[in-house]
Amino acid sequence: MSGLAKFCLTQGVNVSGSDKTLTNELKRLSSLGAKIYIGHKGKNAENADLVVYSSAIAPNNPEKVYAVRHGIPILKRSEFLGRILSAFRRTVAVAGSHGKTTTTAMIAEALIAANFDPTVFLGGERKTFGNFRSGGGEFAVAEACEYKRNFLDIKPDVAVVLNIDNDHVDTYKDMNDETEAFSRFCKNGLAVINADDVYACRIYNSSTVTFGIKNLAAYSAKYIDKKEMRSFTAYAYGKRLGRITLALSGLHNVYNALAAIAVLNELRVPFKVVKSSIAAFDGVKRRNEYIGAFDGVKCVADYAHHPTEIKALLSDKAEKTLAVFQPHTYSRTAALLGEFASALKEADGVIIYKTYPAREKFSYCGDGKRLFEEISKSYAGDICYAGGSHALYKALKKRAKEYEKILFIGAGDVYSVAKEITGSKKGF
Repeated sequence: MSGLAKFCLTQGVNVSGSDKTLTNELKRLSSLGAKIYIGHKGKNAENADLVVYSSAIAPNNPEKVYAVRHGIPILKRSEFLGRILSAFRRTVAVAGSHGKTTTTAMIAEALIAANFDPTVFLGGERKTFGNFRSGGGEFAVAEACEYKRNFLDIKPDVAVVLNIDNDHVDTYKDMNDETEAFSRFCKNGLAVINADDVYACRIYNSSTVTFGIKNLAAYSAKYIDKKEMRSFTAYAYGKRLGRITLALSGLHNVYNALAAIAVLNELRVPFKVVKSSIAAFDGVKRRNEYIGAFDGVKCVADYAHHPTEIKALLSDKAEKTLAVFQPHTYSRTAALLGEFASALKEADGVIIYKTYPAREKFSYCGDGKRLFEEISKSYAGDICYAGGSHALYKALKKRAKEYEKILFIGAGDVYSVAKEITGSKKGF
């Protein structure tokens, strides 16, 4: 939402908006000229010509209700983004259950380095440009989210599908339903598809380009460094492009880089620019991000909120690791309880933090305590549950020195809590 607000401000549009609390991002928007309201009230929207809302907003939100009652046009965030993107000559949209932010940022950085001057809408925060970059008007790159089928409001010239996983259980009835939605997302132009993904590989249109490591694909990665998985040789249509070295480790990042290479090569970006840009790419915030130390133990935060992501994160650990995990939404946690438990058992120690509800009402089936109980049934390592920030601080104080690394995992407020704890702010 803040990225869309920033775009509007660059276009000379008067922007206002509201949220529950005053965050640093809201402070930045205010400094750029946006009118910020704390708390949701109908009168906040009384002078608006258009109201744009996030899919996380409830139907009875006062501003949304006010807009409907007074005939003010309303659009979902994804609908508004789709209209903005339609004004650009070429658009790239990156979708997938995992890796969207990293891959979108990789593509954007290479296009910037190649002087394509793209406008960028990112779901996370890139260190160089945040979640939005204003470009020259020709190219746009955006992250496309599958939640509530929002990505179907975007009609990109290049559609990327990194992978398809059982994630948004409150949106799709089964994996066939989800795969069909991804297929519809790809129907408007060039589709760049992961040939190794069991569901993504089913997508095909007349302009499909594939990337992969195991299966036959137009773009492939070979001779991967097996120790850290930071380097590989890239091939396009059987022809060697060259050796790629990543600043990021892990097989999942090899796939992200390979997807980026496929897109960039199809856009005719010189490979030497692609190679140097990817080599310099050091990730985005909340993706294996070092955030400080606690009692002398280094602390890292990651946005992982699905068992597949957690498994990938912990498979890359080389140190004795204490994993602090905050489940994200009750529905996802309940549906994937066993998978979460299995993935977290790879850590040397586990602290389950209270579930971040997001848009949902409390459900014991998806509560953090329920996940804690599930893991405890067969986990031999050190494990506890923390129902709040003070409990988490105490649990860390008791355990930290037994570990070499503390990994804060989750898409909720565990990130801000972790930064407060590592910053030794008063109150703990």
